[in-house]
Amino acid sequence: MSEEVEPSDTEVTQVIETPAPQEESAKEYTGAIAWMAKNSVAANLLMLALVIGGLAIGKGIKQEVFPEFDMDWITITVPYPGASPSEVEQGIVLAIEEAVRPIDGVKQVISSSRESGGSVYVELLAGADGAIRARIEPA
Repeated sequence: MSEEVEPSDTEVTQVIETPAPQEESAKEYTGAIAWMAKNSVAANLLMLALVIGGLAIGKGIKQEVFPEFDMDWITITVPYPGASPSEVEQGIVLAIEEAVRPIDGVKQVISSSRESGGSVYVELLAGADGAIRARIEPA
């Protein structure tokens, strides 16, 4: 029942050819990654050398459970039982600040007064020696 339609001789079929797009693989890449992709053996040898070098240097790093370091802060805490914050400031904190500020090597002095005590925090300059610390601690 179905009829096939055959093209007549007068009909002309035209085929338009379009140029194929260039593939990305046709591009020439340059650089370290392209070199490693082309030379996989050399890239693996370079990686192996870096890993072995890292392990060799890692063995020479000094590790300590409790490393020694100098703090750049000194904390002075003084109890004053039963005193108000203003009494603590006038009686203790200001006296400590006046004794500590003129010492060479002191960068900053921060204080706080609270009920029944006060604290003075002294920041030392970087590289301050132990003599400064010795002068502040007995004060």
